[in-house]
Amino acid sequence: MLRFMRPRTVKQRFRLWIALAILMLGLSINIAFYILYQQEARAEALRNLSDKLSLQTLFIDRWVQERELDMRLLTEDEAVRTLNKPLMEKIFRDFTLLQREFSSLSYVNADGITEVDTYSATGLQVNERDYYWAAKQGKSSMSDVVIGKATGEPVIIFSAPTYDKGGRWTGLLLGSVKLETIQRVVGSLHSGETADFYLLDRVGVPVTKPRFIDDVRQNSRPISTDITRRAAVQAVSKEAYANYKGDIVFGSYQWIAGHRWLLVGEVSKKELYVNLYGLMLVFIAITLATLMLSFSGIVILTRRIERPLEFLLQGTRIIKEGQYGYRIDPAVFKHAPAELQELCDTYNLMSRKLKTTVKLLEESAMIDPLTELYNRRYMMQNGNQRLLRALAAGYPCSVLLIDIDYFKQVNDTHGHLVGDRVLRHVAGVLQRQTGGDELAARYGGEEFMVLALRLGAVQARALAETVRRAVAAEPYEADGVRIALTVSIGGAACTGLAEGADAKLLLEQMIEEGDKALYRAKQLGRNRVEWESGPPGDG
Repeated sequence: MLRFMRPRTVKQRFRLWIALAILMLGLSINIAFYILYQQEARAEALRNLSDKLSLQTLFIDRWVQERELDMRLLTEDEAVRTLNKPLMEKIFRDFTLLQREFSSLSYVNADGITEVDTYSATGLQVNERDYYWAAKQGKSSMSDVVIGKATGEPVIIFSAPTYDKGGRWTGLLLGSVKLETIQRVVGSLHSGETADFYLLDRVGVPVTKPRFIDDVRQNSRPISTDITRRAAVQAVSKEAYANYKGDIVFGSYQWIAGHRWLLVGEVSKKELYVNLYGLMLVFIAITLATLMLSFSGIVILTRRIERPLEFLLQGTRIIKEGQYGYRIDPAVFKHAPAELQELCDTYNLMSRKLKTTVKLLEESAMIDPLTELYNRRYMMQNGNQRLLRALAAGYPCSVLLIDIDYFKQVNDTHGHLVGDRVLRHVAGVLQRQTGGDELAARYGGEEFMVLALRLGAVQARALAETVRRAVAAEPYEADGVRIALTVSIGGAACTGLAEGADAKLLLEQMIEEGDKALYRAKQLGRNRVEWESGPPGDG
């Protein structure tokens, strides 16, 4: 033993000191890892909770806003404004079938008595409820967790006041949302097995089911823990606390829905640290194994790791430069450890998905979501470049600006939903009449634009007449509504860029000329095509 501790040769001393250095390094790493892991695990858990709470807050706030919008849209329906109760009940039932977020819809008259209800018999009196008085004051509202009079189950009530055509208050609409629905909304964003997210109303009664409650419908008592007390005074703390069941957890919270709901995220301290002891054993084993490995083994291992890592690093640099679809050849990792082979496969998969995602994002930024035509941004960014290339190749080009005649009357008469459908209808007609080098776009509102890259004034004017006749020949028809449509079109053509002109502004100049022609078409009676002389170098 003493001979081993006092080596006589350089080789023995080298091995001893390397072994001791590895052993001390391993012990230091294990101790430091144990301390840092606890701190980092807690910090990471709180960061993840905060990020997920922020995401869920946005999601739930958006969900609440959509339900409030649903109620407001229903109050504007003709049947509601005229108190056509049979039609109102049919609309409510159809709506609950299509929009499954609401379990029932009800109409309550000005005296606080239900007259239309998709779930139960009418005649229930609700004038003692807060939402009745809010509606009487002209306010929409969302209730706390209440026991539904018809179902006897805890629900959330969305309400909105109703008015007749003369603007007189006639009552309110109620939309009941079961707690299971909100549980599904919150649960759709859950990730991982350790974190628990749940909603409480402002007095602490569960709106969704925490893991420590079997059935939220049977638990109407307020929850009082450190996290709810912190939330009450807007306090922030990173310390662990006992949850409702008594388990030690780390938690975070956010108030949402106008300070009516409290969203709580918790992660068990026991579950958070469950991997720590196993990782410590792994680290010790690695330290001992490293001590027994010879330098030749270390050299081989480093060679097998170093070269693949260089390829991975090179790949990240290439992606950083914007080549999102770059792929690493798996043959390079043929003799690498299995983990690095998996990392290579994962890198290639992520690279492919990243390229697809970036492409979809770029496309979505250039497409109008309502009509699925190109949008104004696409035309102004890419249209001018394509216009200049076509002109440089010797092709004449034209711009058509197309405006739907009397579109405001469509919105005023039939509502904005029908107006949107009319826009899609006209866009469909425009798509069928254009193609190839004719780029159709929604320019804004009820105005469309066509950039004809290889058509001069004569051909473009013929195209404009074709579009005008096609729109007039295809009126909008749906759900018993028939709307005759016409369009006014203004056009301008260009055969080349004049000397000294600003190439970047060429498309804007053509649009300006086309807009003048469109204005003239409107002034001359609509449903016609007018042409304007284009910018310098026009056709």
